[in-house]
Amino acid sequence: MSWTLGSYIARRFLTTALFAFAVVVALIVVIDLVERLNQNSDGRAGFANLVGMALLNAPSIALVAAPFTVLLAAMACFARLARSSELVVTRAAGVSVWSVLAPAVLVAVLLGTLSFAVYNPVASAFAKRFEALEEKYFGRSSSSLSVSADGLWLRQTTEDADAATQTVIHAERASSTIDRLWDVTVFRFTAEDRMTERLQARTAVLERGTWRLNVVQRWRFASAEDQVADAAPPAPPTADDAADDPPAAHAQIPGTDLETRAEQRDMLRIATDLTPERIIESFAAPETIGFWQLPSFIGILEDSGFSAGRHRLHWHRLVSLPVVFAAMVLIGAAFSMRPLRMGGLGGMALGCVMTGFGYFFLSDLAQALGASGAVPVTVAAKAKAAQSFLLNL
Repeated sequence: MSWTLGSYIARRFLTTALFAFAVVVALIVVIDLVERLNQNSDGRAGFANLVGMALLNAPSIALVAAPFTVLLAAMACFARLARSSELVVTRAAGVSVWSVLAPAVLVAVLLGTLSFAVYNPVASAFAKRFEALEEKYFGRSSSSLSVSADGLWLRQTTEDADAATQTVIHAERASSTIDRLWDVTVFRFTAEDRMTERLQARTAVLERGTWRLNVVQRWRFASAEDQVADAAPPAPPTADDAADDPPAAHAQIPGTDLETRAEQRDMLRIATDLTPERIIESFAAPETIGFWQLPSFIGILEDSGFSAGRHRLHWHRLVSLPVVFAAMVLIGAAFSMRPLRMGGLGGMALGCVMTGFGYFFLSDLAQALGASGAVPVTVAAKAKAAQSFLLNL
């Protein structure tokens, strides 16, 4: 096959794929915008804010639907070539079917590579910004758990008798179920972000409605009113006082040291509304982490004692996109390269769409098995790419 013919087919498929992707993104934006308008019954967010949220959320959703988009693009591209009899002429010239498919498959592999290497980091940044706006306007709690090389950080809000209290918990490591922490430091703040106390504990156990801290050191910090009262200078000494005590005895102004001596406690409880399930669900979603940052984040999770199966599965899914896209081209071509004079255009389109839905069903099944630990993550991830080729048989 000549270079001219190959570049022509590749260009036709690329144009169709980009157009199909733009249509899918537009549909996602419209549907998401309608959903945000329904949620915004109290009018907290303006229309421009809702449009911006829909635009930020669309890229990550479009990436999930990308294999189906490539399938539809391949079907539309080769159906147009068959309708214009270009495929018939090409086959009559002695060009094999595989030579006709090769340019489209190469374009699909290139698009799959760009999807995880370039597009995914941008979509992840947009998704992270979308979550921040969703928390701001709709009050949905963002991730209460953050994991870094320094350990893990938990954030919670509890209602005390007088006011809400913000509690930040840092631990060097944790159990896989997040119900036990080691080397724990707790910082407690008022609603005005003023730290009221600091706790250090050997371990922390999450029980129903409370954190139970064991072997605790506790520092309490004076309130603002106490600090003002303590900072007032003492009354000047009388002559009798000066005779009894040297002046150096009054040189130290009480209250300048805001941190009192640590209290030693064997056990201490602090209230919480967290549960192990809620903490695990509050992990940063894989979709909000770029492809190039995922390996380091997975390493931090595993070093901290957490399961990184969901994030590892997402990474493998991204890497397999070039293979999946190539398989979608073959499936779309198998349904659309027949001459249209044979009829059955509606059945062809229906069969192609049903095959796409079959792929997504098997893909979700493999992902659920991998995330639950029923099968190894690598096996579940590779199965998703393998099943797309098995659908061609």
